[in-house]
Amino acid sequence: MEPKAELARQFLIRADDDLRVSELILKDSEPVFWVVAFHAQQCAEKALKSLLTFRDIRACKTHDIDDLLKLCLPILPGLEKFKEQASTLTAYAVDFRYPVQYGDVTKKEAIEALEIARSIFESVLNALPDFYQE
Repeated sequence: MEPKAELARQFLIRADDDLRVSELILKDSEPVFWVVAFHAQQCAEKALKSLLTFRDIRACKTHDIDDLLKLCLPILPGLEKFKEQASTLTAYAVDFRYPVQYGDVTKKEAIEALEIARSIFESVLNALPDFYQE
């Protein structure tokens, strides 16, 4: 496998790990919702970076889902439907990991973040060659 494909595959593996961790946390008797939202953001970020990596497009170090979507849209126009939710996911990358004025992430917000991330992950997965399971 060529190096860019292997790196793209590794991004997808990590994105899938973030999805699985989020799902496990939600099943806990006392789920920590901000952690679910954080891993949802991480999943979306890594999935988008996988697509960019595979297409030889360099993404600077960023957690901004909107910026990553802008880079990905010429490759995968179907990601346009996630533009409105991008800023919500981006906030979970940093803001909610620390005690701040935003309050806490609710169960509903955590579940919505996870659903958005899963949809982005699946969209990217379907757009890439079938090297993920190798």
